[in-house]
Amino acid sequence: MKMLTRDGDQSYLESLMQLLENNGIPASIQGTETARMVTPRVVFEPSLWIYLNGQFEDAVNLINDPNYRVTAGIDVEEFYSNQPTKEETNTQLFNLIATGSAYVFVGILAMFLFVHLMEST
Repeated sequence: MKMLTRDGDQSYLESLMQLLENNGIPASIQGTETARMVTPRVVFEPSLWIYLNGQFEDAVNLINDPNYRVTAGIDVEEFYSNQPTKEETNTQLFNLIATGSAYVFVGILAMFLFVHLMEST
C-alpha cells in the first residue's frame, strides 16, 4: 500500500477514492477516527491509500488530471471479492496472538527451569 494524500476533508478523500476505483485503482481511506483527536492535525489527518504499489503513478496522474487514461487498471470488484473477510482476518490475528503467547509462555517456562536447574547444582 502507498499513501497518496492526506486531508481533513472526508468528502474530498471519498470523491478521490471514487475516482480511483471507477478507473480500476482500489483505494482506502485510513485514519478517519483519529482526525477528531485533540493533537496536531497534520499527523492524524485522514489519508488516502492505494492497495497496489504498481498503480501509484497512474493514481497520481489521475488525481492531477481526471481525464487521464489509467494504464494498469484492474477489476476493482474482483479485487475486493478476493480479499479476506473481517472474520477471516480476525481469526488469523487471534491465531497469531495465541501462537505467539504460547511461544512466550514456553520460553519463560524454559528459562525458569534452566535457572532452577542451575541453582540446584
